[in-house]
Amino acid sequence: MVTKLVEFHHVKLEQLDFDPYIGDVYNNRDEILKQHIGDLAGYIHIGRARREASTISWQLCCREKITGLIKQVVNLISSFETVCKSHKSTYMSDFTYLQHAQPTTLEHYLLTFVMPLTRDLERLKTALQFVNKSPAGSGSVNGSQLNIDREYLADLLGFDGLVEHTRDAMWAPDMVLDIMTPVISIMTTLDRLSEEFIIWGSKEFDYIDFSDQTSRTSVIMPQKKNPYGLAYIRGQARSLTGVFMSLISTNQTISGQPDNRIFAYYEVPRALDYVITCVDLFNDVLTQSTFNKKQLNAAAGEGFTYSTDICDMLIMETNLDNRSVHKIVGLAVRQCIDNHTSELTLDDIYQAAQKLDISLPKINPDKFAQNIDPKSIVNNRQGIGSANPEAIQTMYININSAIQNTVGYVDSLQLESFEQSFFTKLAK
Repeated sequence: MVTKLVEFHHVKLEQLDFDPYIGDVYNNRDEILKQHIGDLAGYIHIGRARREASTISWQLCCREKITGLIKQVVNLISSFETVCKSHKSTYMSDFTYLQHAQPTTLEHYLLTFVMPLTRDLERLKTALQFVNKSPAGSGSVNGSQLNIDREYLADLLGFDGLVEHTRDAMWAPDMVLDIMTPVISIMTTLDRLSEEFIIWGSKEFDYIDFSDQTSRTSVIMPQKKNPYGLAYIRGQARSLTGVFMSLISTNQTISGQPDNRIFAYYEVPRALDYVITCVDLFNDVLTQSTFNKKQLNAAAGEGFTYSTDICDMLIMETNLDNRSVHKIVGLAVRQCIDNHTSELTLDDIYQAAQKLDISLPKINPDKFAQNIDPKSIVNNRQGIGSANPEAIQTMYININSAIQNTVGYVDSLQLESFEQSFFTKLAK
């Protein structure tokens, strides 16, 4: 019987001759299986509804895809690290509201997007823990009087334990949300940076040049190289958000209805496939693009990005309160703008303080110069998570620890293929 089951397992769906009169796919496969192994086929679905077989298949499928997604996210984080470390000395202006904010490095800026990906690994690990619990042997809703060893079935299928409550095992609507949450989170991170890269690639910014492999030319305008890969990722992120909302809605029906599973069986595995594709595509965009160091470095000091550091320096050097020095530097910047000058001087600070009738002691010119230099500003950043090189090195250690935590868990499961975990064990 086991040999016949293995043979039947290798028969492709399109090779089967379905008869609408028999009913749906499940009933047709049952009838075809009967032709292969005879009346013994009638025992296979004893004590279980068709929903159990579908749920088991769905969880096995999702388990495989989640582990695949974990691998892709780890690869992307590794690529981010490589790119980041090559730009330790690439200075740039950080942005808020798409306006120049403070000097930073491209390394620190890009790590912004690595951190949520490391948290997504933890989310994927949690989703894997949930989906890796067996629903088998639940007897449809409230168990069965048949002596079904649910733990034995879980072991045959390679699951790590049970979804204990038999009715919950057949519906578990939160499992869908647990899987889709990291999917949406990952796509949100990719979407945000894709959007920024598209802007950075414009002539107005000229911070990044995309490879030909991840771009395409305009059909009508031969001079254009469009970041098509990023546009696809951005569109897919929005599309999957719609799928997520749909799955939430179909899981809000009265319990014991098929609505949630009808759509989850199809939409969740497909969503996992899409995000795997997008992570892989973004990896290519990231590793094959070239950042314009000269343009980024030039922008690091533009737009009076050092103003906050001048304020901090004045607080430490003069003991003035923050609001007072904020007014001084703000007025000094306004005067520069009005005078069409692009760089703040110590004289501008003195003049602004005098106009505001604020007594300002003499400032060390070297101190002032140090606080308008992007490199010095970055190196002077203090505290955990800052752009200071030592703080960044600690973050790399924590990132790799998060990777090892998730990868170690996946490796500990020793997940096997369906055939290895079921047919081989059953044959023993």
